[in-house]
Amino acid sequence: MRVTVLMENCTPSSRLAARHGLSLWIELADGRRVLFDTGPDDAFLANARTLGVDVTTADLAVLSHGHYDHGGGLRAFLDACAQAGRDVPVYVREHAFEKHVSGTPERHHAIGLDPALAADPRVVAVGEKHEVGDGLTLFSTARRDHPAARSNRRLMELVGGEPAPDRFLHEQSLLVVEDGRRYLVSGCSHGGILNIMDAAEELAGGPLDAVVAGFHLMDPSGGTVEDPELTRALAAELAARPARYLTFHCTGTDAFALLRDALHERAGYLHVGSRAEL
Repeated sequence: MRVTVLMENCTPSSRLAARHGLSLWIELADGRRVLFDTGPDDAFLANARTLGVDVTTADLAVLSHGHYDHGGGLRAFLDACAQAGRDVPVYVREHAFEKHVSGTPERHHAIGLDPALAADPRVVAVGEKHEVGDGLTLFSTARRDHPAARSNRRLMELVGGEPAPDRFLHEQSLLVVEDGRRYLVSGCSHGGILNIMDAAEELAGGPLDAVVAGFHLMDPSGGTVEDPELTRALAAELAARPARYLTFHCTGTDAFALLRDALHERAGYLHVGSRAEL
């Protein structure tokens, strides 16, 4: 499996745009291609062209959850596919197009997806587990055996027009099993990366070989690590498992430095333009 980052918070290249968000291009060993998230706007398309990627050749697309920084470019992707004469299915979790906000109950702002796109026939809403086929499984988990991100407290869903703590019923991850290896791809891992890994390992029937995911360890207001002790505890848990870890976006570079102290060469940080062979 090869992963190319089409959108992330930063890039060392003047030829590429960076945005707060995420978009990944995944190439599987059997030739299938998956677009995982579309970033906050259409900038991922320009980055893709610069990197020699034609996203309209995707066999499928996935939105990891219903926040604009991961699905704001959905309309641009659908339009690009239409112009290319291709109908690419876009898998979203049920509840992805419901209203999501960030802030406090008294003062908040919308961070959800364009609800008009929910009715597009190319958008496919799925439940807690969906077999895409040939080693690809979309799944969600409600388990909370391990802590989730503290910054989740600022993320809410609107219930009857009133803000309530987000249950992240709109979040899903991708499990890839190919050539005897097991890979997990997750967007922000709002449900807690360890909880998601536990669920993926149960589905896969064994430990993961690699995890490509945001860990949501960054304080969104200051851009620094939200809880150093929690991050060190997470690093110890990750180090006890055999996987290789590639992260980005909501993990933040400060938190990544703490993870790297424990994981050493088993951890890597991806930016716009990064390519990783797994």
